Amino acid sequence: MTKWLVQGLVPSASSVALMGELHSGKAWLAEHLAICVASGHDFLDAFRVDKQHVILIDEDSGTGSFKRRFERLARGLNVDLASAPIECYSKCGFLLYDEERREWLKNLIRKQRGTPLVIIDNLDHIMGGRDVGELTGESSLAGLCHDLRSAGATMVIVHQTGAKKPTNVEDWDVRKEARGFTVLIECFDLALAIFRAPTANTEFVLKPIVRESGGRITRPFSIALREDPEETWARLEVLDDMPELKGTRTHDVLPEVVEPFN
Repeated sequence: MTKWLVQGLVPSASSVALMGELHSGKAWLAEHLAICVASGHDFLDAFRVDKQHVILIDEDSGTGSFKRRFERLARGLNVDLASAPIECYSKCGFLLYDEERREWLKNLIRKQRGTPLVIIDNLDHIMGGRDVGELTGESSLAGLCHDLRSAGATMVIVHQTGAKKPTNVEDWDVRKEARGFTVLIECFDLALAIFRAPTANTEFVLKPIVRESGGRITRPFSIALREDPEETWARLEVLDDMPELKGTRTHDVLPEVVEPFN
C-alpha cells in the first residue's frame, strides 16, 4: 500500500525530478507544491496532500523574484506564510558535494516529524559547474537522494532541460533533452516534465514519467496559471477533467490509504 505525499502523483519518501526548459513553469509549480504541502491545501485544486513541514532551497531565482512569486502564490491560496511550516533558503550556497551543507540539510530534516518535503531549485546551480556524471559515491546525485530519503524526506529537485524549440508533448523524450539523462534519471523514483503550452493564456502541460514509484497518474494533463491584473496573487489549477481522480475527492480518503494503481 502506497503512502502518498500528493495523492496518486507523488509517493511519500520518494525522490522526484521536476524537469523543463527555461520559462516552462518549473519554479511556479515547485513553489505551489511547497505551499500546498505546508498548508494542507489541495495541490492544483485537484490532488489531496499529506500536510508536512517543507524545506525549500532556492539557488536559481534570487531572493527578490523568489519572494514576490512565493507571496503571490500564498495569497492566491489564502495561506498565511507566517504560520505555515515552511523554511525557505534563497541563494544560501548549497552545493551537492559540500559535506557540511549536506549534513546541515539532513539535520533540518531530522528535526521534523513525519516525512518533510525538501525542494531544491535547481540542479545545475547545486552542481557548482560540475557534470552530473563526474561525482561518485556519497558526493553523487544518487548519494544525495539516498541521504535525504534516509533522513526521512520526500525530495524534489528542479532541473532545467536543454530544449530550444516547440515540442509535441506526447512525443517529447526527456532522454534527448536532459543533459546526462541516464545518470540523472536513475537517481529518481519519478520525473515530472513540464512544458509551456502554445496558448494565449499562461498554461502548462505536466507529464509524469513514472520509474520506480506506484503513481496512478501517468498521462499528461494541463495546468493554468490564474492571476489578477495587478499581479498581487496567483494560483495554479488543473484544467483537464481527470478520470483518475473521479470519486477520490468526494470521500474522506487520506493519502496513506489510497491503493497504488496497477
